[in-house]
Amino acid sequence: MTLLARLFVGLIVVPTTIWIALAVHYHLRRPWLRWVVSLLPLLAVGTSLTVLPFVPWALAVWLGLLVFTTAWWFSRRPRSDRDWAVGMEVLPCTEIVGDTLRVHQFRNFSYTAAGEPIPRYEQRTYDLAKLSSLDYFLSHWSGPVMAHTLVSFGFDGGQFLCVSVEARRQRWQRYSPLWGLFRSYELIFVFGDERDIVRMRTNIRRERVFMYRLRLPPHHLRRLLLDYVRRVEMLAMRPAWYNSVTSNCTTNLFYQGQASVPWWMKPGIFLNGFSARTMYRLGFLSDSLPFTELQARCAIRELALAAGDAADFSQRIRAQMVLPEPEPDAERSR
Repeated sequence: MTLLARLFVGLIVVPTTIWIALAVHYHLRRPWLRWVVSLLPLLAVGTSLTVLPFVPWALAVWLGLLVFTTAWWFSRRPRSDRDWAVGMEVLPCTEIVGDTLRVHQFRNFSYTAAGEPIPRYEQRTYDLAKLSSLDYFLSHWSGPVMAHTLVSFGFDGGQFLCVSVEARRQRWQRYSPLWGLFRSYELIFVFGDERDIVRMRTNIRRERVFMYRLRLPPHHLRRLLLDYVRRVEMLAMRPAWYNSVTSNCTTNLFYQGQASVPWWMKPGIFLNGFSARTMYRLGFLSDSLPFTELQARCAIRELALAAGDAADFSQRIRAQMVLPEPEPDAERSR
């Protein structure tokens, strides 16, 4: 094999063959079958490079596998009729009349002492004229770098509408960022109660959760919420893939469909455990404290554990919230 052929194998053949193996691996239900089938392209390409002439036979084996897998990959379409995991079965449905937002299939699960969910969907009504705040949650499920992000809209009178963008899993699937790179999950928006969506993470899973009040003008809050409503309607008509990098919980909450994100902001978005620090630098959080002190004040797990399933759960987790100074004349882009 010539030097040029070796470079081609190392830079092109090996990475694409690994991609083929992983693309197959994450779409098979049985673990043993998953490993056996994903090893086949590695063995086929590796054997052909070892025993066959590189041109044309080994190259033909690799190219044939690549073309077949690529065609299968692009033929796959997201669907809404799979056997979904608990909590992923239904999308919220909304209707707006004037300033009234009515949410159907509003999620408000309760949980047993063992942490098992008891599904319950309701209807909630919100007055958009009373929309007054937006809180940003970071739920660290795997160290300081990886976190699930969600937001909660606050209304005068103590109402909250929690919005979580998630990977829509089937019953046999677990969540993995690697799986999320290979069209393993569809995308879902969940509209629900903080006693369900937030408490599941603080009290059931015992994740480290931080809640930050965002500094945004009122008209921006309304525009953001209506954008979520519009996209929920679009997902009901046209399902979409979840992607751990390009279409995850953070990008869908703040950046989907917007102008390109500056390169220097991307680590704080895609490694979303850092996203609060990015927002702090951009002025969207209170600057009355250094970030480390602000972060400590915004930790809510212990407050949530103390609140339990209390009716005033949302108020109690905000007992030590640091409020940013309002900037009524500041216009911020999403």
